[in-house]
Amino acid sequence: MTQIPAERPLVGIYSGLDLVGDGLTKLTFLRAVRSAFPDHHVLYVTSGATQLETGLRPLTEGLVDEFLSGTGVMTSARELLLPLPPAFRRRFDVFIDTQSVVWRALWLRRLRCRLFLSGAAGYRLSARRPAGGGTRPVNLVRRLVVLAELASGRPATLDIGVPVPPEAAGKAARALPGGPAYVGLAPGAGNRAKCWPLDRFVETAKAAERQGGVPVFLLGPGEVEWVDTIAAAVPAARFPLQDRALWGETWDPVHTVALARRLAVAVANDSGINQMLAAADAPLVTLFGPTNAEKFRPMVRRGAVLAAQTFGEGEAMAAIPTPAVVAAMLDVWRSEAAA
Repeated sequence: MTQIPAERPLVGIYSGLDLVGDGLTKLTFLRAVRSAFPDHHVLYVTSGATQLETGLRPLTEGLVDEFLSGTGVMTSARELLLPLPPAFRRRFDVFIDTQSVVWRALWLRRLRCRLFLSGAAGYRLSARRPAGGGTRPVNLVRRLVVLAELASGRPATLDIGVPVPPEAAGKAARALPGGPAYVGLAPGAGNRAKCWPLDRFVETAKAAERQGGVPVFLLGPGEVEWVDTIAAAVPAARFPLQDRALWGETWDPVHTVALARRLAVAVANDSGINQMLAAADAPLVTLFGPTNAEKFRPMVRRGAVLAAQTFGEGEAMAAIPTPAVVAAMLDVWRSEAAA
């Protein structure tokens, strides 16, 4: 177990478990925590496994100092009657509970802690509450960032970026060398009902070309079948994630985050790749249909959200018109270039 220097106060964070999507969502929150507590030792605690410690670990370097994962605690409310396990008998300066189950928050509230923050029970168990009451934000990322703000007592800043390993950053630079303005397009999603029509992504790529951009299609493992269709329609398009000579045979979210750092702007469906683009704080236009745009919109410095419901009564992605997406893309792109 990592030894904590005596001079460094301890910030604890609890999460039940984190799959890849959960972990990517929490990266913005971890940036806010680290920006608020640059000199603290950050301990990330889970009852189950967390991808932040395994597949996403390169993206947490400098954000999380230590993991205490797979503890197996908090599986039953009966544990409230048991003593704290030895691993939880540390003294925390701040402890942030990211989950909302009341009895688990009560379990964590027993920790030796100067300041305990939790959104459970409308923040009733928390040492501090947001101004205006105990209603948690609808947006999942904002919900977490509010806890970081309560912990620090000031608005969140995201000065600390998500780290990218030098090797991945170097390969991304080889895939997308400096010079052109690269426009990312991520037409896939795990659920095809969340996909804006592919031909409209092609039209958006052509619009980007007319503005001097180089289209970069970010395709996951389940979307390789689209390469030939896209390449025929947009001959200048690049497919960096499909370059196995560069990346090897393993598909790794870290590669996408590294490439995202080199984009002038990106357009994506609500998807895993969209979360990776957001983790890199890429200028981003996100398209929503069946999923709740207010709940799942990413938190980025420059971005826009288009929801199918804005353009019609249904939630079909085809309701989003191409001109609206192109306009949003150009607006975000110009805003980033002018910054």
